[in-house]
Amino acid sequence: MFQLFLVILGLLAVPARSETLAERGGYLVETIAACANCHTPKGPNGPLPDKKLSGGDVIKHQDFTAVVPNITPDPETGIGTWTDDQIVLAIREGKRPDGSIIGPAMPSRFYRKLGDDDVRAIVAYLRTVPAVHNPVTGKSHYDRPLPDSWGPPLGQVAVPPRDDKVAPAYHRASASLRRR
Repeated sequence: MFQLFLVILGLLAVPARSETLAERGGYLVETIAACANCHTPKGPNGPLPDKKLSGGDVIKHQDFTAVVPNITPDPETGIGTWTDDQIVLAIREGKRPDGSIIGPAMPSRFYRKLGDDDVRAIVAYLRTVPAVHNPVTGKSHYDRPLPDSWGPPLGQVAVPPRDDKVAPAYHRASASLRRR
């Protein structure tokens, strides 16, 4: 009887569908990474759906002024001519293909720590969104010096000594693992 139940269950089971890389990226962009919060221009009634991810807003912060870039695949005003690796570099390190700093607020501390699979998924999704021609002419800038953690990655980050009682526990744990 139990075997018959398993056979029937097997026949009724819906095959699992794997999430594609772009679907995973869409989930990340639309939820956790919240890219549209900054990169979608807003009108008097909120985000402009026909301008999704096309940038142009100016965000004034106490430490910086961010002129939000177009991250749609438009080849003239967006990231349509960038390689996947260049987009990854922009997300994680805040650098344009020419090596210049995108500026505030990229890179974000949050995005710098994205796993390889997740950042590649975001790139795959950005390749699928509609290209929106939206020239963004302003440039982001810092209004005062910021901590190094806000800028591009440092060439080297020293691990605190194991006996450092002030360093966060995860740094000490990381250092002990590296020394083994």
